[in-house]
Amino acid sequence: MTEFYLDTFTADKSFPFFAQLGGHDEPLYMHTHADFAELSLITDGRARHLVDEDSYPIANGDVFVIHKKVPHSFEETDKLRLYNIMFDPKLLPDSDISESAGFKALFVPEKTSRSFSSRLRLEPRDFELAAHLFRRIYREYTEKRVGWKTAVQGDFLKLTVTLSRLYDFDRVKDENGMEKISGAAAYIEQNYAENISVARLAEMSNYSVRQFIRLFKKAFGCIPTEYIANLRMQKARELLRGKTVSITDIALYCGYGDSNYFSRIFRKYNGVTPSEYRARF
Repeated sequence: MTEFYLDTFTADKSFPFFAQLGGHDEPLYMHTHADFAELSLITDGRARHLVDEDSYPIANGDVFVIHKKVPHSFEETDKLRLYNIMFDPKLLPDSDISESAGFKALFVPEKTSRSFSSRLRLEPRDFELAAHLFRRIYREYTEKRVGWKTAVQGDFLKLTVTLSRLYDFDRVKDENGMEKISGAAAYIEQNYAENISVARLAEMSNYSVRQFIRLFKKAFGCIPTEYIANLRMQKARELLRGKTVSITDIALYCGYGDSNYFSRIFRKYNGVTPSEYRARF
């Protein structure tokens, strides 16, 4: 089995850290990391992730940590795109966050279980929060402006705190029975471009509209209509970065029949017009 070392990716021994934005259109063979851990965020596409003796599907919004000496590979890859951060575990914080259940689940190697638990599925709003930090880290790492190491380490520590908190929230959400509305959330994710009524979602979940909205907001941090809009904006940003689909077609694809209305909504959520956002890439 192939074993990778961090110095394969970076020769800077004073800063054992490497960040990249990459992808896999073909399966990635089973391998291990000899002296580093890897934190990844899936931004597009899908695949099946094999980790030691575990296997599970991955897609947009999945985050996972592969620890040293743990074999993993990708199969059934379909335009998989992801941010990778390779780092010496010594860079992880030794502070109050390291005592949290989320930090231990994600960043501390599991010694007793064969089931892979160092992973997290992000909701759309949380995905944008995490993706923003991954982008900042990647930009600082690649541009290497004055103070880039300090900037990278600061954002990396913030990212570990953010993911640890989200992991804890996800665990508490399940313990409180919020999984009862997960079917509605899954339905939204599959049909966000359609005209979805909150009344229909509440009926699917066996709640009154008022109860459903309250529980949905408690579980996901926003009301259902905001959740739908966030999903639409996430997809719109992906398509705009690709630069191959017209803005009018993107509007239709994301559930907006009027491209002018789509532009107003996009500006409301992103602070810029679709054309201005596309020009950044």
